[in-house]
Amino acid sequence: MAAYSKTLSFAIRLFIALYMVMSFFLIQKAHVSYPHDIATVLSQRKQEFILGSGGKGGGDTTANMQQQTATSRVLDELHRPVSLILSNPKLPDWVKNYVKWHAQQRQQYFDDMRANATSDVRFLISRCLSSDHCGGASDRLQDMPYNIMLANQTNRVLLVRWEKPARLENFMIPPKDGINWTVPDDMFPKGEDWHLRGNEDSEHKIVSTVRRDSAAPKFKQYEVEVLGGDRIYHEIFRLLFSPSEALTTRIQSTMKSLQLNPKEYSSIHLRVKYPVKGIKEHDFSFQKHKSQITRWATNAVNCAAELHPNSTIYVSSDNNDTVGYLLEESHFAQHYIDATKHKKHPLVVKLVARDYSTENEHVAFSQNTEVNGFMSVFEDLFIMGLGKCVAHGVGGYGRLGAALCGGECVMAHQKHGGNSNMCSDALKDIQRNIDKRL
Repeated sequence: MAAYSKTLSFAIRLFIALYMVMSFFLIQKAHVSYPHDIATVLSQRKQEFILGSGGKGGGDTTANMQQQTATSRVLDELHRPVSLILSNPKLPDWVKNYVKWHAQQRQQYFDDMRANATSDVRFLISRCLSSDHCGGASDRLQDMPYNIMLANQTNRVLLVRWEKPARLENFMIPPKDGINWTVPDDMFPKGEDWHLRGNEDSEHKIVSTVRRDSAAPKFKQYEVEVLGGDRIYHEIFRLLFSPSEALTTRIQSTMKSLQLNPKEYSSIHLRVKYPVKGIKEHDFSFQKHKSQITRWATNAVNCAAELHPNSTIYVSSDNNDTVGYLLEESHFAQHYIDATKHKKHPLVVKLVARDYSTENEHVAFSQNTEVNGFMSVFEDLFIMGLGKCVAHGVGGYGRLGAALCGGECVMAHQKHGGNSNMCSDALKDIQRNIDKRL
């Protein structure tokens, strides 16, 4: 009996050894012949294990899923369906009717042109041609909701045509089913008079405008006096403009890297080269005006923290040294280090920014003609618009960003002449609250 048991045990061990050797060679052969299949199987098995285990890997998967959800939210907000925008009960009927009428009239014009027929469709063109003096990005864009209202009142199809610094379509495009404002090169006969600053009530087929400095205040007055304070500026803007594919990719990448979710952060904008307090744009120097600029910058952060306590604050400026100061040298930067690295206190003011190694080109003053040189101008604008609140300084760019975020959680941290609208010290306020609890 003992001899039989030994023989059986030896046979079992031999069988197991042979099975392992054969399995090894089969796996090696499979690995050489079908590497992609094996990689797929292993990947699937790993995913099944992670999802089913609830162990250490589960947290990584949850984080990845949360990041994918956040990325999807950014995309959804950037390209919100027009049908969803038009369902906003705050939008007056004339806006909804104009979107449909615009599409019909535009199509009618092209049908008439193909039939070599005279068309009675009339146009209002917001333009920046090579010979025009157009101002910066906000100068050209801030009047668009007002232009829509004016075009509706005068039965004109609104179009937009930029030739400098580049075609606007490189940065922004009409949303699907929105207002198609593009002007193909062959849309009008060469040499046709666009009647710059012509009367919209006239019989001219085309009238055009370069910029309307009073347009944004007039539209805001309309929101207050006619709509009872309802903010619709940002909704009308998005019926006109969505970011181009290239710009969408940049915005998504920046917001993902900075962990910014729509409506969960706020922004500041600092227009430090604006000609106030002895500053001149053409010979601006951060070091020359550092003490003044750092006071403005500190107050801007304090105002944003007052608007949206305990939130991440996105920093943008027309000067990269100003952004660098806030993120690297300011007492907010030290506060961040003390909170995250040294664990001295809770993190309550977190400043972030996109890559600021190069400065934003000014659309009006730059000699650059490369499209990529201006992408960050529109990137900052849309990121401000996706946040909850905006604290802005002088100039129209920050005000436009504030309007695009909804216009309800907004503060001017600077007056028109450059003096600060002082806000309380965010870090001192927080420390006082901490001390009260101790």
